[in-house]
Amino acid sequence: MSKYAGSLFGLIAFSLLAIHDVFVKLLSVHYLPFQIVFIASLMAIPLALSILPFFSDITSFKPIFPKLMIMRVIAMTLTSVSVFFAISSIPLTELYALLFSAPILITALSAPILGEPVGWRRWLAVLFGFCGVLVVLQPTLSVPHFGHLGALIAAFGIAFNSILLRKLGDKEQVALVLVYPLIGNVFIMGFISVFMYEPMPIEHLGLSFLVAVFSGIAMSLIIFAYRISKAVLVAPMQYSQIISGSFLGWLFFAEKVELHVMVGATVIIGSGFFIFVREANKKIPASISQRPI
Repeated sequence: MSKYAGSLFGLIAFSLLAIHDVFVKLLSVHYLPFQIVFIASLMAIPLALSILPFFSDITSFKPIFPKLMIMRVIAMTLTSVSVFFAISSIPLTELYALLFSAPILITALSAPILGEPVGWRRWLAVLFGFCGVLVVLQPTLSVPHFGHLGALIAAFGIAFNSILLRKLGDKEQVALVLVYPLIGNVFIMGFISVFMYEPMPIEHLGLSFLVAVFSGIAMSLIIFAYRISKAVLVAPMQYSQIISGSFLGWLFFAEKVELHVMVGATVIIGSGFFIFVREANKKIPASISQRPI
């Protein structure tokens, strides 16, 4: 198999996630993010349990690092609802541009939290990446938009979860790392949804099921891609979402792509890609963006 096969599977996976976000955006017209996360996670758990044995044996449901797992569950739940809120509030292109700052945040946080050395070149890339974020947010600096805030919280959440994954290393089972946050979503978002639940007709339940299915398939493809190819060949494929997101946003929601968003996204993508390459050369675990359901 070609060493670039992982890139192809990664490209397909991130394209599926873009379609997944379209389904979420369609549901968000009728329901709050809490309920969408709850229903989609509830449907995703049996799918995940049926898929994961192909990638990892489940020998025990007891985590080796329970405190870190609890932190990951809480962080992933907050990240999930933040992503879904951002999807409902801002154009997909702007969402992805801000989420792309996650690898840059991972590098920035790895120094103080993990004690990993970060050279001046990567710090410069982090600085340029943050400048790109400011370019994307430029029109909203005077009147902040809660959707952009949700996307930034999600980016921090993704970065923090990636840092936790580095601390867990290969000692924790892959199945638990992926399934426990789904269970956390069900319990936490289910509790909140009790107070604001809206009955869902069959077609909306079908859309929720598609959210779970596309997330599960994308997750499987990403895991497979990282197993057959180097991270530096797979991780940058997430940047393809700026193209698929722009097209799908225009096709389904008549969203326009603003020039400042594309300029900012280009700066963020360039910074993130530089970080990927530097970390690959130094054999540092790649700053992989862990998208929640």
